[in-house]
Amino acid sequence: MQKHFTFSLSRLAVGAVAINLSILPMMGGTITTPHVAGSLQGWDPGTSPMTETFLGSDIWTRTFTGLTPGSRHEWKVTDGTWGSTLPSANSWLFADGSGDITITYDGNTYADGWSSSKDRLGLSTDPGTWTAVGDWQSQVGGGNWDNANASTLMTALGGGIYQFSATLTPGSYSGKAVVSGSISWDSISLDSRSINTANWNFTTDAINNLVTFRVDSFKGISQVLVTPVPEPATFALVGCGLAGLLIYRRRK
Repeated sequence: MQKHFTFSLSRLAVGAVAINLSILPMMGGTITTPHVAGSLQGWDPGTSPMTETFLGSDIWTRTFTGLTPGSRHEWKVTDGTWGSTLPSANSWLFADGSGDITITYDGNTYADGWSSSKDRLGLSTDPGTWTAVGDWQSQVGGGNWDNANASTLMTALGGGIYQFSATLTPGSYSGKAVVSGSISWDSISLDSRSINTANWNFTTDAINNLVTFRVDSFKGISQVLVTPVPEPATFALVGCGLAGLLIYRRRK
């Protein structure tokens, strides 16, 4: 849930000024003193505290260096003990080509249409290829629940964001975004970034049957959108309108 603030300041030396601060996230993460524990530091819950980016931001980071380039590790955010941890299953990461990785814990709550909305787990590296999987894949090609299915490979949009869209027959489905070919099903879904995350559940009908999977590999968030597919008659009307506009411009 977002907080919206509007401040109005008038009769300042430079005249009337209006300041509008909107879409500000609410703060208050589940873990207030976050640490990182994982295979990259010996699974010690209290020796790798995270640093807040600035006071009150509730965005925390921890950088590790000297890892084997490209190596995979499992990890959690802890409270400095094993009393409180995130996520419920282990999270995952891949070190970059220099053997470095920066982990981010964002305790703010967002209403930007992406999940999870709170306690987001970010990374400075992107595994590079993602596949949309589920019990619907056979409609596109190949088998269901196959994270090496080339027919449902997600397209890189830039900035660590990947997307895949397909038109599905009416029905109820499950699915998520998974690192392509991952043996341990490293994934990002509505319950954050972890091993074998929960599935998105969604329903399509005769009109709303375009399903789009999106994942942000840096922020550790995802979304599934179900939207209408325009009928052929609609496309024809749009085409006629564009043609008429071109003729009008040529005559001017």
